[in-house]
Amino acid sequence: MANLVPEGAWDTHTHVFDPENWPYPTPRSYTPKAAQISEYPFARTGCKNVVVVHASVQGSSPAPLLDTLNKQKSMPGITLRGLATIDVNTIADTELDELHRAGVRGARLHEMAWGHGHQAGGSDIIPKVKRLADKLGRLGWVIGIFCDIRAWAAMAPMIRTELDPRIKLVADHFGGTFPGEETGEAFKTFIELIKEKRIYVKVSGFERLYHGHDGGMKAIEPIVKAVIAAGPDRIMFGSDWPHTQLGVARKGKSQEQRHADIEGFREVDDDSHIRVLREWITDDRVWEDMWVNNPQKIFN
Repeated sequence: MANLVPEGAWDTHTHVFDPENWPYPTPRSYTPKAAQISEYPFARTGCKNVVVVHASVQGSSPAPLLDTLNKQKSMPGITLRGLATIDVNTIADTELDELHRAGVRGARLHEMAWGHGHQAGGSDIIPKVKRLADKLGRLGWVIGIFCDIRAWAAMAPMIRTELDPRIKLVADHFGGTFPGEETGEAFKTFIELIKEKRIYVKVSGFERLYHGHDGGMKAIEPIVKAVIAAGPDRIMFGSDWPHTQLGVARKGKSQEQRHADIEGFREVDDDSHIRVLREWITDDRVWEDMWVNNPQKIFN
C-alpha cells in the first residue's frame, strides 16, 4: 500500500499499549492486549510520521505516552508525536513544556459512549474544551475530540466565539458521524465549521462507523466526500491502528469482566480503505495535503 501513500506521510491516529510496564488503571472500559510502537507496520503503510494517541484506558498519567515517544531515539527516520490526556486541574506549565519537548502536541478527549454509559453531549464537553484551551493555547496545541456529531453541533457557538484561536481543534473519525446522519442538521453544522476553517478532521475510523451497515465503505461515502469537499486543507489520515474491539463487543459486560477479559485486536483491511479513498480523492494535491501537508502543519 506504500505505493499509494506519498513520501513524508503521516498517520495521525494510532495507539500503543504496554500493560506489562504501564499497567492499566481501574476502573476502565476494556483491557486490550499489548501493542508496541515497534509493531506498527511502517513499511506497509508508508508512514514514517506517526501520532500516538493516549487511549482512554491508560488513565491520566502521560508516562506511558512519554515512554513511547522516547523510543523515537532508537528509530532512525521515524518521527513520533503524541496526544496526551491532560488534567488541567493539576498540571503545571513547566510540565506542559516538558511534554512539548518530548513530542506531545496536544490533548485528547474521548467522549463517545459506544452504547454503554452516558453519551456526552455538548454541555458536557464544552467546559472541558474551554479549560484545556485556556491552559494549552500558549503552546498552539491540538485538542482532539472523539464525540457524537450532535455534540459537535452543540459546541459550534463556543467554537465560533469563545475558543482561543491558537488552539487547533481536531475531530476524530469524521466527527463521529454514522451512516444516515449526514442528512441531519448536526452534520450540516459540522460541515460549516470545516468550511469556516475552525476545525480539522481525521479521515479515520472507517469500519467503526460503517459496522453493521451494508456495503462497507459505500455506507459512509457521502460522509467522507462531504468532509473532503468542505475542507481539503483540513483533513488528515488516521489508521486507528491497532484496531481495538468495537464497543458493541463490550455491551452487557460487568466491570469485573471488562478488567479480566484481555481483548485481541480486530483484523481490518486498511489497504482496502486507502484504495477506496484514492478512488474518491482524484486530485493529487488534495491527496498529498491529506497525508503530508495538513498534518505537518499541526503536529510537527
